[in-house]
Amino acid sequence: LTTTESQILQILLTEGGKTAPEIEKKIGKTREHTSRLMKKLWQEGYVERDTHTIPFTYRPTKELKIKAQTQTA
Repeated sequence: LTTTESQILQILLTEGGKTAPEIEKKIGKTREHTSRLMKKLWQEGYVERDTHTIPFTYRPTKELKIKAQTQTA
């Protein structure tokens, strides 16, 4: 994972589900860059996306939450 991807995952783990525009504001990247990163994280299984909302809402997967809790314990 890149530094920015790790930053996104940390935001989602600590603050809960966010849309790409919300994440974009937090990380200071362009809309296009943020959308590509979110798609990549989703395809690689780090995040789930709720397709019932527009824009999509991204959340960390249960597996990622467990891994994060294990690392901080």
